[in-house]
Amino acid sequence: MIRSCRRSLKRRADFTGFSLLEVVLSLAIFFGSMAILSQINWNGTRAAVQAQLSAQALIRCEAKLQEIVAGAETLADQQNVPFEDNSEWTWSLQTAPTTFPELLAVKVTVSRTGTSSLGNISLSLQRWMRDPEVLIEAAEEQAAIAAEQEAASSSSSSTSGGTP
Repeated sequence: MIRSCRRSLKRRADFTGFSLLEVVLSLAIFFGSMAILSQINWNGTRAAVQAQLSAQALIRCEAKLQEIVAGAETLADQQNVPFEDNSEWTWSLQTAPTTFPELLAVKVTVSRTGTSSLGNISLSLQRWMRDPEVLIEAAEEQAAIAAEQEAASSSSSSTSGGTP
């Protein structure tokens, strides 16, 4: 009977709890996994914010470039002009001549400076477009030629029709 009591006490002692080594090891695994998961969460958040800001910058840059091509904005170099709807965003315009005299290289840069490095972004788009001055000069030349032809045709019809 004493032996059976000793065996039952020994069995209870085997299953009474975890050792200190097991507790420390499990806590180390837990905190290590929490650190890894928090880093993954931070990287995901940062990538999502950067993607959103990149998309907004691209939309703003395309819109401003289309305004310039349409003639709604002047075609002169400008630096750090704030957008009307949100002053955190600014745009810059640079024009440069190309190897073709009737074309201009137009570069629009949109940027945003946030409160942290996570909110900073800058995006540029470049496009070639026809130089409006060349088009205006061509239109003026055509108008002058048309006026000369009209004057020549009206003077020739008045001289031929004036004598009986």
